[in-house]
Amino acid sequence: MENLDLKNIKGKRFHFIGIGGISMSALAFMLKKEGAIISGSDLQENQEIKKLKGAGVAVYSFHSAKNVRGADAVIYSSAIHDDNEEFIFAKQNNIPLIKRAELLGIIANKYKTIISVAGSHGKTTTTAMLAEIFMQANLKPTFHIGGELVSTNSNYKIGNKKFFITESCEYKDNYLFIKPDIAVALNIDADHLDYFGSLEGVKKSFLKYAKNVRQGGIRIFSADDKNSKELAFDKNQATFSVKDNGADIYAKNIKEYKPCFYSFDVYFNKTKLGNIKLNIIGKHNISNALVATLISIICRIDFEVIKFSLEHFLGVKRRCEFVSNRGGAMIFHDYAHHPEQIEKMLDCGRELADKSGGRLIAVFEPHTYSRTKFLLNDFAKSFKNADEVIFAPVYSAREEKSAGVESDVLANETQKYVNNVKYILTYNKIFEHLLSEIKSDDVVMILGAGTIEHLADMFRK
Repeated sequence: MENLDLKNIKGKRFHFIGIGGISMSALAFMLKKEGAIISGSDLQENQEIKKLKGAGVAVYSFHSAKNVRGADAVIYSSAIHDDNEEFIFAKQNNIPLIKRAELLGIIANKYKTIISVAGSHGKTTTTAMLAEIFMQANLKPTFHIGGELVSTNSNYKIGNKKFFITESCEYKDNYLFIKPDIAVALNIDADHLDYFGSLEGVKKSFLKYAKNVRQGGIRIFSADDKNSKELAFDKNQATFSVKDNGADIYAKNIKEYKPCFYSFDVYFNKTKLGNIKLNIIGKHNISNALVATLISIICRIDFEVIKFSLEHFLGVKRRCEFVSNRGGAMIFHDYAHHPEQIEKMLDCGRELADKSGGRLIAVFEPHTYSRTKFLLNDFAKSFKNADEVIFAPVYSAREEKSAGVESDVLANETQKYVNNVKYILTYNKIFEHLLSEIKSDDVVMILGAGTIEHLADMFRK
């Protein structure tokens, strides 16, 4: 479907299987803006579905062949299997089936400059930072992000046809449908091993991604990440570093100006551009900010605009998001679902707890049985900084339980590193436990990429 003409879709009907996904819903809105008729189905009710229904989109809470009848094309994500009733009906009736990632590539290809941000960690925040900078520079970008910008309360925006900024996912090589002018690989880590099989498989995929840039394009990667070294295969590259590691852009004089908030000097081509004081927590965000700065410089945005944007950046929902203060305890929520991400979040939490004099309590909902199995010991070790860890059942997403292990196995493994570990079966019971457990000055980190946001929402009330 690479030749799908988005200029002539007015009045055509596109049906999305799994329309409530953060990317799927954004793509649905983008096609609706072009005049398409949108329908979709999803078994889970969430904020994205409420927004779609509010915009007049027909969303079904069940999968059925009836939902697809009359559709001109069907969009599906990697979470949808080929035994899905709607998928089967479309295939049997010769209704074009388009992968979510393929549609994203088709839409992106209509823009003059495509900026793609990939990486095992940090891509949502970095893409959001870029969107913020380009909006402040009045460049009217179109963007597509895997999380909601706090400043716009949305994960997408339709601008002019000059810049398309997108977060790009490596799972099942989905990012290869995009041919970017600027291709970012923030880092490379062992993840999605149910598909890639090993870290080497992940690295080979990122190499394909790096070679997929348009003619005259540039790829950006970390000079600090040992797994990214193979991306240095020609001169069409730029690098970033938080260690002054021979990179094109790097940070110096990194200072913590209040607990978990950092400032740093930015050097580009060995020349100091100025100082940036980040308004979101986490030392890891220095690296994300450097990438956003580098891309903005390449696109000729003045450093003062970059500085202003990053210093006023409010972050992304579910990315180290402060939820509430409950009885003097600080409650945070983060999308972290990989050991590397969890460790970074708990480093922040440990620092906050040490300075407040409280305890660090981590609540985690593992994302997929296979990831839990493949990275079992890495997950267990990632909680070593916590005083207490509570595990919710695995969020299965696209998988059957036979693909891996349940949270009780992870809880047992984590007891090698943390004394106080619990496995609690429901959000309500976790909430009740926390209410009886937390004390003033404690820090609670609610972590996971599934539906654990419902637990975070309980603390907002």
